[in-house]
Amino acid sequence: MNGNLYEERGEDRRIRKSKKALQEALIRLLSKKSIGEITIKELTDEADVHRGTFYHHYADAMDLKVQTEREIAEQLTEILSSVPQSRLEQGPYPLLVRVLEYLEDNREIAKMLASEHGAPWLMEELCAGISERCLGAQLFGEQLKYGSRFCAAGLREMLVSWIEDGMRMAPGEMARIMERMMGSQSPTAMSR
Repeated sequence: MNGNLYEERGEDRRIRKSKKALQEALIRLLSKKSIGEITIKELTDEADVHRGTFYHHYADAMDLKVQTEREIAEQLTEILSSVPQSRLEQGPYPLLVRVLEYLEDNREIAKMLASEHGAPWLMEELCAGISERCLGAQLFGEQLKYGSRFCAAGLREMLVSWIEDGMRMAPGEMARIMERMMGSQSPTAMSR
């Protein structure tokens, strides 16, 4: 997984380049303002493409946002499924590092995920997915339900803080801290 939103899909290179520019422009703008505040002119100026090019690919800014979010969600799903469950039984570190490295490599996407204007639902889905994957081998039934919700909320806050702080801490170091925090969700801790 290379973390590239714009992998080849049988489209002409110029089309991919235009879509990439528009998606990157949207991601940058969403870290600052809501979709309702973003104009097509702002998008096309930021992307350095013509309005006609925009309308050739998208109906409106919301259409661009939906398609961009869908592609990011596909990437996040790929990351979540990239670590075998057998490795997660030994701890969440391998998965946490992959997620953090993706976010570090895609800083504008990370800022958008952390922004109230961007795609907070994607951040929530990501954290829920991490929690369910990591705790699913240890907890069952009600413990898994409540434990994963609790853990997801904590992960979300940690990720947002890390992103807002400029990702100064290395992904490996941040993953260790998160792993320690998630350790309190172990079966022995839950049975006390």
